Amino acid sequence: MSETINSSNIKSPPELSLKLTVKDENVIKYLISYESPQREDKALEALKVGVIAILSASPSLDTKIVDEKFNQIEKNLQEYSEAFKKSLADELEKYFEKEKGDVPATISSVLGEKGTLSVLLKEYFNAESGKVSLLLQRELGPGSAFAKTLDPNNKESVISKIEQAVNNKLLETTDGLKNQFSLDKDDSGMSRVKKLFEEKVEEIKTANNSFFSELRVHLGMQETQAEEAEKGTQKGRDFETILYEKVAVLGQQLQDSTENVTGLIGEIPRCKVGDYVITLGDTSGAPGRRVVVEAKKEQNYKLRDAVEELKQAKDNRKSDCGIFVFAKGYEPVEMGDFKIDGNDFLCTVDEAMIDHSQSTIFLEAAYKIARIYIITQTRKEKKGDVDLAIVKENIVKMLKQTELMSELLTKAKTIQTSGEYIEKTAKTIKEELESLIGSTLNLLK
Repeated sequence: MSETINSSNIKSPPELSLKLTVKDENVIKYLISYESPQREDKALEALKVGVIAILSASPSLDTKIVDEKFNQIEKNLQEYSEAFKKSLADELEKYFEKEKGDVPATISSVLGEKGTLSVLLKEYFNAESGKVSLLLQRELGPGSAFAKTLDPNNKESVISKIEQAVNNKLLETTDGLKNQFSLDKDDSGMSRVKKLFEEKVEEIKTANNSFFSELRVHLGMQETQAEEAEKGTQKGRDFETILYEKVAVLGQQLQDSTENVTGLIGEIPRCKVGDYVITLGDTSGAPGRRVVVEAKKEQNYKLRDAVEELKQAKDNRKSDCGIFVFAKGYEPVEMGDFKIDGNDFLCTVDEAMIDHSQSTIFLEAAYKIARIYIITQTRKEKKGDVDLAIVKENIVKMLKQTELMSELLTKAKTIQTSGEYIEKTAKTIKEELESLIGSTLNLLK
């Protein structure tokens, strides 16, 4: 190739003569369709376009264009990130302000497939319609102005850098969200909720302890009595032994005879079922008739087993009625504090009430109503002139009073300030129960 520069005329543009041999197939295919001198003009035109393209892709110009585009994209990404964090913060704040609702359901409403967080993530990061994806397509896609200024081979590297930045930001945000639901971190949202629940439970426990202290005072269970019980002979004895003393006292009051037959074989060979036997006295209206009492302090004892055992106890002790007494806290859940089964009764007795010499309302009710059953049956057998309707009506009223006492004692465990009301109501119920029992017995005299 030879070069010649003609500078004889200073005002004329510089000229450069070239003699070229073209071997590139694409250039040959383009120029071969023209005849000289048009072929030389087209070659010169193509050379001009190539020089302009080369100058446009120079390192200094390329760097400036890339910096401007990246700055613009970074600014847009920052705005989307701030908008995303604000939206996420608003949603989380609404979630934690809720006072009702199921926590798992709330979490699902936030993190589930159709949850607010999923919708929010899709809005910004969905591969097809997300704001970030649309931004990338608009700024870096094949039809963008930025893509036209770069070599097509550099497109993947640019997108790769942007995707990496987005992924890092997303991972950072996701990790922060996960941390808010972690119980292993003391400053997480869930840890704060757990701490709040624990504090509220402790407040309830403290309030209940204070309430029961006041309740013991109202019901006569002072600390001095507790200390005397600790020093007395009652401490350490089993439930059957201390319960019999209560049965014996009731028997004396009603002029009945009582016997502790625990461990003794009865009418059935090798059978010791039935702990106490109550024999009605001469003034009862049914002298010699019997009531058997079975005491039990055993965990997980089923109601149907208690009913069957009471039937066996009546056969073994030749009794007309049976009373099955559970230590309070050991009764079957479906029984409650008092239950009637035919002419048999199942009830509870609080050991603390016995230790503090308090009234055992459910045992007394079962004992006295059982006597009424027996006396009524005896009178019916002898004379047949008993008004069973009145007797039955009174027994139903007794049972209602007993159920009311059970409900009252249950509510006393959750009410914080009702000692005087409980004391007054309990006294009224006991007086009403005594009156009903007395009037019923008068019918049988």
